[in-house]
Amino acid sequence: MTRAAQAAIDFSALLPRLRALLAARLGLHFDERQDDRLTAALMRVAGPVSPERFLDQMELAPTRARLDALAAELTVGETFFFRHAEQFDALRFDLLPAMVRSLSDAAHAASGSSTAQVGGQYGGQLGGPGRRLRALSAGCASGEEAYTLAITLHRAGLQAQGIDWGVLAVDLNPAALARAAAARYGEWSLRATPQDQRDFWFHRVEPGVWTPLPAIREHVRFAQRHLGQPDAMFWAPGSFDIIFCRNVLIYFEPQALRQAIRNLTGALAPGGALFLGHAETLRGKDVAQEAGLVLRQAHGCFFYRREAPENARAWPLSWSAAAATAPEPDAGASARAAGRGADAGLIPPGEASSAWGSGTDDLAASRVAAGPDGDADRALLDEALHLIEGGQVEDGLRLCARLITPGTPAALQAEGLFLHGLAMEERGQLPAAEWHHQRAAAKDASFALPHLRLGLLARRRGEIIAARRELRRALELLDDESTERLRRFGGGFDRDDLRRLCRDEMQETRA
Repeated sequence: MTRAAQAAIDFSALLPRLRALLAARLGLHFDERQDDRLTAALMRVAGPVSPERFLDQMELAPTRARLDALAAELTVGETFFFRHAEQFDALRFDLLPAMVRSLSDAAHAASGSSTAQVGGQYGGQLGGPGRRLRALSAGCASGEEAYTLAITLHRAGLQAQGIDWGVLAVDLNPAALARAAAARYGEWSLRATPQDQRDFWFHRVEPGVWTPLPAIREHVRFAQRHLGQPDAMFWAPGSFDIIFCRNVLIYFEPQALRQAIRNLTGALAPGGALFLGHAETLRGKDVAQEAGLVLRQAHGCFFYRREAPENARAWPLSWSAAAATAPEPDAGASARAAGRGADAGLIPPGEASSAWGSGTDDLAASRVAAGPDGDADRALLDEALHLIEGGQVEDGLRLCARLITPGTPAALQAEGLFLHGLAMEERGQLPAAEWHHQRAAAKDASFALPHLRLGLLARRRGEIIAARRELRRALELLDDESTERLRRFGGGFDRDDLRRLCRDEMQETRA
């Protein structure tokens, strides 16, 4: 199609149809601020067919191949090995020992009994016969997370203890799954992998290209699956002991989001652990309590455990107590939560508690709160949050840079620097992340969260004195941290959660 022909197309009429198609068929949510991305994807997938004709055909009789092509264009696959290593440390050092004991005890209790599989075609409950441990990498993209999970389980010595284990990795994007199965990775994918771990767990197939060892790859299987669709066989109760689902739920429209939450929480075995992205959190009272999910913290990260009913307890507060003591959200935020997935138990990025972004209504609310002089700057920050949330990191960082100018209020400059630091952490560029957090803390001495991130980064490096200093400072400042900042940058966790994180991490540095 010529440029002149493309210019004549009325995309303002086509894009609402495309968004409706993506929501209905793939469960994906895209708002008007992503129109440029949707336009480019529509043009590429339509090919020689006009975009209007393509949408006519898809609305009448969508094909699997065309849906897969749209998924490949629009799902973000930014990932790397050992991304957020603290989550894998929490799994290896805090969770797996108890899981192994549970499996061993169950095996002894079940000796001589049937070893028929429990918990669906892929699963095996902790405490079920057969000493099986099953992990799910949900939204695995090109496979780095799944193989990191396999390395973590292998390092725990499960096989030496007679425990069978495996990792099932699923994604909506067939092109990403093909790359994952091929398992050929460059330096960028390994940028957060220490050299000794790279040498031990990977084989170099050619200059600059590495692959996990066969002992790792043989434990990982890949399959195409939509997390937001019901499937009673796959999501059978107790199917998975460990679930990693990081930075996936943020892309779902409300109905798919509710179903995905039901799938993930229902399939988690008693004693199992669910790890979400740093910008995601379960908050619904019904989902949390009925599924027996409790919030836990270790090694500088939060995760959820499904406790047996007699052992379940809310941490650090019961949901009802948390609701009674938490700051009241504005009326607009309450209405939005009721209309977009709050009953599913998740307040995703794009809502009031987001660590990354805010939706269109939140953007309007923040403009009012900012006052006439701060409208443009606050809108710019919200747009940067939204872009980074959607995987358009470079575009978001360019907006952050526009905030860090002498004419911008110091508090907003600090928030722009902090957001830049969070984005660098997500990309595994930890020295750059630390530098931006330090600048944010210097720009606004009352900003608690940069000190929290600096403390966690220092602890990961083994710098105990620096870690204690930063965590102590964060704890001091959290009492007066603004509710708006906590909602935007707190990872979905409230003031008391973050206080507990600081105290627990400071206690760990004394051990």
